Amino acid sequence: MFRRPADLPDVLADAIDVGAKTLWLQFGLFAPEIARKAEAAGLSVVMDRCLKIEHARFHGGLHLAGFNTGVISSRKQQQ
Repeated sequence: MFRRPADLPDVLADAIDVGAKTLWLQFGLFAPEIARKAEAAGLSVVMDRCLKIEHARFHGGLHLAGFNTGVISSRKQQQ
């Protein structure tokens, strides 16, 4: 989720309403009360994490100094 911290209660309510299974909060968002409410509603919670970095970490594309591809882009590389 890429929203202001003040928006978290409304986003959580929306996530519960649509039947989401996970609430993922971006870097810098750490909200223990929201996490407790989300978990009580049956959602898994991820806080203060970047989806792109986690994806790279799990698939071998993350070096200790950062991404090891040399290019940080959302565009698919042409071959």
